Amino acid sequence: MRKKRSSKNKKFVLIVIPIIIVGILLALPIQNNQNSPTSKLQGPWNDIHGVGMFLSGNDDTLYLATHQGLFEKKDSGWQHVGNDNADLMGFSMNHDTEKMYSSGHPKTGGNLGFRMSDDKGNSWTTISKVKNTPVDFHAMTASQAQNGLIYGSPGGGSELFVTSDDGTSWNSLDIPNKIISLAADPLDPNRVYAGTMSGLYVSNNQGKQWTAVDSDIEKGVITGIGFSSDGKTMYVFSTLDGNGMIVKSIDGGKTMVKTQSQIADAKGVWNFAPGRDGEIYAIAAQQVASGLAMSVYKTDDGGATWVLEGTNNSELALTDES
Repeated sequence: MRKKRSSKNKKFVLIVIPIIIVGILLALPIQNNQNSPTSKLQGPWNDIHGVGMFLSGNDDTLYLATHQGLFEKKDSGWQHVGNDNADLMGFSMNHDTEKMYSSGHPKTGGNLGFRMSDDKGNSWTTISKVKNTPVDFHAMTASQAQNGLIYGSPGGGSELFVTSDDGTSWNSLDIPNKIISLAADPLDPNRVYAGTMSGLYVSNNQGKQWTAVDSDIEKGVITGIGFSSDGKTMYVFSTLDGNGMIVKSIDGGKTMVKTQSQIADAKGVWNFAPGRDGEIYAIAAQQVASGLAMSVYKTDDGGATWVLEGTNNSELALTDES
């Protein structure tokens, strides 16, 4: 479990890395842009924990869950949503009910427990603590195949919980290994994937038992998992010995293919999420000259190209915008 640090830079490094997975990241300086953005692509966040877009309804906004609360992308740039400035470590969305879910840390300290918003993040309601004392889910995924089914793993990845009633009550599950990322299969309510310190695991009975996914891509630490909007393609970021790559699979991870293009200088991709037009969004921690940038990218061609949508790094934003 992470502890608060007085130094913002040290705190950010710990928040970006729920578990020490890539040693080189710990030595990198962090660019913390809290000043006025110099580009529409630049956002005033320390780090990004979640990304998503509703796939139905009238709201086609791209949302980011960050250390400074929820942001939305507008034509004029990134704007803060509502008055909540909590560190949204865990974030997920239900496309059918248009609900948002969050967990993490309030600015006053402690943990948020499990929260829900039904007004696009303008306000949040605490649904449950999950345990006797509130949890801080760092990995969280809402099933698109069964409303109310949600999985969450607190910081440290040594626990896993599941709810089938939209967070009112929770059951504890065994873990396959230290959990870093989670993704419920959008087509099968029984299948859920866990990215761990030792590779990718799958459960076909809602997390009761786990099986390692045997892949033709060398196993590594799995920092991020996500699915395309049709649920047929899975995206994964796997890192080994400090090197990482984005791969995709159409058979549940058994056969993985490295995407044609990679996000430049990415040391970790923490989340993949689908858009309405077949695009995929990805959160990346990037090693750049000025430090560690936290950015969101989009691909609309299956990973052949990745386009910057937002970043906290001013130089990266200006270079990409020019």
